Amino acid sequence: MTLAQLAWRNIGRNARRSLITLASIASGLAALIFMWAFIDGANEQMVDNTTRYFSGHVQVHAMGYHDDPSLDRTIPDLASVLDTIGQRNDVAAAAPRFEGQALVALGEKSRGVFLAGVDPEVERDVSALLDAVILGAALTSNDGAAMLIGERMAEALGATVGDQLSVISQAYDGSLAAARFHVKGIFRTKIEELDGWTAITPLAAVREFLAAPSGATSVAMRLRDRDTTTATAAALRSTLGEQYEVVGWQRLLQVVMQSVRFHEVLGYAVLLVLFVIVAAGVTNTVLMAVLERTRELGILLALGTRPSRLAQTIMVEAMLLGLGGLVLGGLVGVGVSAYYGASGIDLSAYSRGLEVMPGLSDIIYPLPRVDRTIVLALIVLGTTLLAAVYPSLRAARLEPVSAIRGWESRTLRSSAPAREARNARHIFFAIAARNVLRNPRRSLLTLAGIGSTVVGFVFILSFFDGFIDQTIENATGYVTGHLQIEPAGFRREMSPDLAIEAPERMLTELRAEPRIAAAAARVQTQALASSAAKQEMVVLMGVDPPAEAQLTILDRALREGAPLAPGDDRSVIVGRKLAEKLRVRVGERLVVHAQSADGSLGSAAYRISGIFATESEAFDGRYIYIGIGAARSLVGLGDRASIIGIRLKDRRASESVRAALAPVVSRAGYDVVSWPTLLPQVDEMDRLNRVIEYIVLAIVFGVVALGVLNTILMAVMERTRELGVMIAIGTRPGAMVRVVMYETAIVVSAGIAIGYLLGIAIVEYFGVHGIDLSFLFGGVATIPGLTGVIYTRASPQTLVVPATMLLAFGLLAALYPALRAARLDPAQALRHA
Repeated sequence: MTLAQLAWRNIGRNARRSLITLASIASGLAALIFMWAFIDGANEQMVDNTTRYFSGHVQVHAMGYHDDPSLDRTIPDLASVLDTIGQRNDVAAAAPRFEGQALVALGEKSRGVFLAGVDPEVERDVSALLDAVILGAALTSNDGAAMLIGERMAEALGATVGDQLSVISQAYDGSLAAARFHVKGIFRTKIEELDGWTAITPLAAVREFLAAPSGATSVAMRLRDRDTTTATAAALRSTLGEQYEVVGWQRLLQVVMQSVRFHEVLGYAVLLVLFVIVAAGVTNTVLMAVLERTRELGILLALGTRPSRLAQTIMVEAMLLGLGGLVLGGLVGVGVSAYYGASGIDLSAYSRGLEVMPGLSDIIYPLPRVDRTIVLALIVLGTTLLAAVYPSLRAARLEPVSAIRGWESRTLRSSAPAREARNARHIFFAIAARNVLRNPRRSLLTLAGIGSTVVGFVFILSFFDGFIDQTIENATGYVTGHLQIEPAGFRREMSPDLAIEAPERMLTELRAEPRIAAAAARVQTQALASSAAKQEMVVLMGVDPPAEAQLTILDRALREGAPLAPGDDRSVIVGRKLAEKLRVRVGERLVVHAQSADGSLGSAAYRISGIFATESEAFDGRYIYIGIGAARSLVGLGDRASIIGIRLKDRRASESVRAALAPVVSRAGYDVVSWPTLLPQVDEMDRLNRVIEYIVLAIVFGVVALGVLNTILMAVMERTRELGVMIAIGTRPGAMVRVVMYETAIVVSAGIAIGYLLGIAIVEYFGVHGIDLSFLFGGVATIPGLTGVIYTRASPQTLVVPATMLLAFGLLAALYPALRAARLDPAQALRHA
């Protein structure tokens, strides 16, 4: 009989044991496949939507434009470039664009925008933005000073179709350009950067507005196959020459690529922990299966089977079981992923959280991939074979007589059980304790199986808790604080005429509240910042430096120069990303244009005194800070303030403090809002991550629970002969059930305790030293508050419930093997049938 035939017969001879092993392997593989498919589906959706709606797959610019998009870097010979592109079969369509920054105003409301001039007739072949109009009509080639704006921008400005918008920008010659455009249509893409900050006009209208020569700042292309992006870009680069740069979507959409890496990092962290849990479960199951067959293996050796052949047989059995588990797990994992890949996973309740990932829509479609499935299958198969190495070698070294009697069946000598036996209430617990200690190898395997899965469970919980808590603390610490008092409608409009009267009196009352750590008045508005080189739309914050230092942690992020000084109305501090865009350094001048409370345009020049860096481009690329006196003068507020920021001693008290302050503040005509309202994207991301965390934990818990069930069931099956002896000498079925349940309670409790102690030790280590992931997703612009180093955090609330559930499930898992043990036939059990 060949090894394969012998192994196959051994597998079929104990169907229950084989099915347990198959289930352990299959469930782990299915979970890994689904998790990876979910990550790949989300990433594919982000890339596809962002390239489809506006950016295209490849763009051509004048050399240097991508890193420094200024109007003087226009494509010199547009007709020649378009002709060269048109000759390529791998390019489906190409469209010229003229792009710039502008400040758009309606009445007393203003907003900084990305202004793009397009040729409507050819743009439709490249992007889907013109077809995303939900109100009004799309642009045509015959339109003059018409504009399409995003849904979010329309809400912020209070604009609708037909309204006249005032637009100002820096013209091609450096002068101030000003014009009026009417809103022809409003579009919706569910991509924040497009819906909230992009305005589309006809190409000719933008050229006239900016007094620019004929030409374009970019030519966007849609390829027939996105996978050819690198090859197409390289070929065009070679053909067009050194005066042009050809940029693929990977570089055009760096935020998307960072978000993809962010997803992958979190996904790999989860997959790694899940894989460790699966590997531990498979290893424990295979080891238990060999231990359960100790007597059988001893008989084989006594009949003359060579040790090497015995070891080979066990390895072949493991391989066959592994292959069977791979087939079953692959079918389940791919099947579930394919089902949701067609129907989708609806996360529309967390739509604002999804918007922090550009291009991610409300419904995620998992994308199972053949290469991913094969890699996972090979890894799990390798783990199964590796798990069988030790037991196969151990079996080959068995001494036949000892094995037939039962592997290491010696009893620990102790008088304690005898003493405890006098107390009938504890006799079965004493027997259970002796059984646990009598076979330390079996008990240690069970403890290792349970403990290793608990470690993974604790780490995942703590990783998510630390990541979410850190992001919230950074976001509230750098900008908003925990609460904010503001005029009604301020966050939607950010209009300078919406202001708080007599803020100093309110600050005095707030600072007397014992739960409030700090409060500070601020002026906040949108503005246009201009340097000698270029201009950018910014959020202008006017602050009182001493009060601001108590409210936020911005001073800790200062990397160059000095912070704002009290009373200094001629200085400004800017984010590092913004300084790079404007090409300015400490000591240089910055001109700021902002709409005043009376609707006029205010302008002032400031000296850059400091540059800060927070690792988040959402802050570093958009915010500038000046003294509150300078800001009041710029926007004409007098002694009023736009908002009052509040930092609490305990962030978790945000809602209760808000509820207490609301009646008092509302009498003055203002609103008090907590950080989830101030930072809806962070709050929604928090909620979304909680949902993803619960999905992940449900999968992990399922794998853990199955591993606990397998371990306990294997432990009972391994002792079939021993349990038969107990029944033969008169042990009642009810007593058998109690003994097995007590043993399970002891082992599972010890395994959970060991797992939690080790897991918390690991979490505490990374809670101090952090997990440095900055090289993978540092500076993800769409995730305010996220930094490159994640500090894990163990939370009692999130750890107690899983521990209780694991213990309860362990006892529940023991019920079947306990009842099975109670129903054993003594004669068959003694034969180990």
